[in-house]
Parts: sequence; structure tokens; C-alpha cells
Amino acid sequence: MAATAEGPALFNPGEGTRGIPEAIFIENVEAICQHRKPADVVQKLQELYSKYQYMQSSLAAQRASLKAKLPDIVSALETVNHLVERKAEAAEGETAEYTYQLCENIWCKAEAPPSATVCLWLGANCMLEYTLEEAVELLRTNEANARTSLKGLDEDIAFLRDQITTTEVNIARTHNYGVKLRQKRTEEESASAQAIASPAPSVPAASREAKSSGEAAAAGAGTGAYTWKQEAEEVEVSVRMPKGGQKSDVKVTILVDSLRVEHAGTVLLEGALRHKCSPNGSTWTMTGSRVEVTLEKAAQEPWESLFAED
Repeated sequence: MAATAEGPALFNPGEGTRGIPEAIFIENVEAICQHRKPADVVQKLQELYSKYQYMQSSLAAQRASLKAKLPDIVSALETVNHLVERKAEAAEGETAEYTYQLCENIWCKAEAPPSATVCLWLGANCMLEYTLEEAVELLRTNEANARTSLKGLDEDIAFLRDQITTTEVNIARTHNYGVKLRQKRTEEESASAQAIASPAPSVPAASREAKSSGEAAAAGAGTGAYTWKQEAEEVEVSVRMPKGGQKSDVKVTILVDSLRVEHAGTVLLEGALRHKCSPNGSTWTMTGSRVEVTLEKAAQEPWESLFAED
């Protein structure tokens, strides 16, 4: 795996076909994330994924266009071969009868003497006259080139599918690793806080201290108590579960501007968020007797409080 100043590369730019970069399967996600944050790696992978998707749509359009032209080339070649046969069989001065398409669904018959030349459409309103032998050679060459190009496009599209699949797997594994890191950090901070716990200060002092440090504890809208804290890119919310609560009974609803945590139909926490979050980048899990929710900020700005009404 090639390396860059930011760490191991995520693709090989020169080892694909037709200049298509080859995606590298990330075997050791931890090693990749030693040099960059998991979120940054996911962003780079998503950019690569978007490029692959664009390449795939472009190649698919080329393939569809080529498949539409190939029958016309084959039909033209058959027609010219027929003219060659008629010319060889016709006696001097003899005319031949032809059936041609006058317009859609209307065909007519015409008589014409054998000809040694034929006119072919080359596209862009351009028609050239060729001898029958030249026309046959040209059309055979065009047919062979079209079939070769079609085969190459099929191979490129299949190669792209493999790269897209590899990139999707890399994105999922890196994202999951980032979630595990956040969960581990939350557990360590929780354990550290319990180890150095001291008598709780009065309510006003606790409120001032929570606001100054970016953390808060409150009863919340519902029956469960919660705590929250924030970092530059995310907000972490910890909700206390009822005694004996099971993860299967927990339902967490994360919307752009609201959060709702339920247990067995009972709302533990609910409210309109102070600022918007990104639901796609937000996750939740259950650790011990608490539900840990990680909200990805839609904008990297400090939150004065978790909920708008606080």
C-alpha cells in the first residue's frame, strides 16, 4: 500500500484500467486512523466513492450508445453485401428490384441497375460515396471496433463495480471504528469522573460550572435524567435507563432538529435541539445502565445548551 504525507494511501492511482484508480481494501483500520481522524478518512472515501459512481454512469452511457449503434452497422453491412451479390449475379443491362423504406411503416419497391458504388452515412449530416468493396471493408472494420470497444466497456464497468464494493466496505469499517473510539472515550471519561467524584456543589454553582465547561446535567423532558457534553464536531448525550432496562426495549429517534429516547414506550428524553445535527452521522448505543447518543453537529459551532428550551 502506497503511503502519503497523511499516512497510507486509500487507492492506487496508476494500477487500474483506463486510468481508473484501484481501491485498496483497508485491512488495518486502526493503522489508517493513526494519522487521520476516522471522520476525515470516511470523507476521503466518500469522495472516492462519488468519483467511482460518476465513472460508472459515464461508462454505462457510452455502452448504451454503442449498443444502439452496433445493429445499424450490422444492418448496413448486410445491405452492402446484398448489393455485391446482386451486382455479381446481374447480366449486362439487367435491372434489379429493391424494397426500401419510404417512411415509418411504409415500404416501396423500385427497380435500379446494379451499381458499383454506395453512399454511407458517417454521421453529423455527412454522407460519402464508396465502392462496394471499400464500403464492405469500412463497415467490417467499424463492426469489429464496436464489438472490441463494447467488450472493453463491459470489463471496465465490472472493474468499477469491484472498486465501488471495496470502497463501501472501507467506509462502513472506518465509520464503525470511529463509533467504537467515541464509545471507548465516553466510557473512560465516565470512569474517570466516578474515580475523582466529589460532593456535589449547590445547584446554582453546578449550573454555572456546567455551562462554562460545555457540559450539563438535567432531568430533561421525560422520566430519565441525562448528561451531555460537546466537542468540536459532535455532542454526546448520556441518558439514565430504568433499572433492569434492556437495549431491545430502547428506541432512539434522531432528527435534524430534535431528539427522542424511549424505553418500553416510556419517553425518557425528548426535546427540540438548540442547533441542528446530521442524523446520518449520529449513532447511539447502550453501555451498562445508560443510553449513549452521539450527535454529529451540522455546523462546527458551540452549543449553549442541548435543547432549545434550556
